[in-house]
Amino acid sequence: MELNHSKEQVAEFYEDFQSRGKYDYFYGDEKRKNLYTQLIGKGNKILEVGCRSGNLTQFYHEGNQVVGIDVDRNALIEFEKRLNLKSHWVDVDSEDLPFDDEMFDVVVFSEVMEHLRFPRKALSEISRVLMKHGRLIGSVPNAFRLRNRWKFLCGKPFESDPSHLRSYSASILRVELEKKFTEVKIHPVSGHLLGGGRAGVPVFRWLPFEIRALFSLDLVFEAGKLDHLRRLTGEPKFRS
Repeated sequence: MELNHSKEQVAEFYEDFQSRGKYDYFYGDEKRKNLYTQLIGKGNKILEVGCRSGNLTQFYHEGNQVVGIDVDRNALIEFEKRLNLKSHWVDVDSEDLPFDDEMFDVVVFSEVMEHLRFPRKALSEISRVLMKHGRLIGSVPNAFRLRNRWKFLCGKPFESDPSHLRSYSASILRVELEKKFTEVKIHPVSGHLLGGGRAGVPVFRWLPFEIRALFSLDLVFEAGKLDHLRRLTGEPKFRS
């Protein structure tokens, strides 16, 4: 995808791409789903950026007040019909979020950053709409896991999704997030140490971070809002 595509063109690309049986697809497994629901919690006002048709939202929306945004109009129709929630047609690469400052307790940003031309712009807008002690919770594919590195060394493409514009490792992701957020935590989840499917050896949560980051399928992250004063002075952030 070129950098000068209009919102309409981006929408048409994803509407065509997702129409190939992907609207009901949930990336990852039970571990990823359970971690998300645990981190998001209950009683929160939530914005989900890149909500698609509610594939993730369905697991955490009860007990929360949720609004979704996406560039895929067909996905938003399904999102509203499926969950009876409000949504907005937004391209976070080219538009500001249509919300006032400090409106949300949590912003969910699942499997979106790798699709963006300008992720820093999106992160800036997410920071703006988060409340002072709000939390960003999201994830990206672990593009540099060992299996992909081996494919690269063998001269094979390790990325088959044409909608992915960026690739993240745990270290690259941390650097990107810490430009706009504080208290960044990364949780490598899913995937296998050996084999795959039910017969494979999973990436156990008790393994050292470096091992999980090398083998996991996905990188789930959480971060706090970096307040304006700390951003300017570098002073520690105090919470009441």
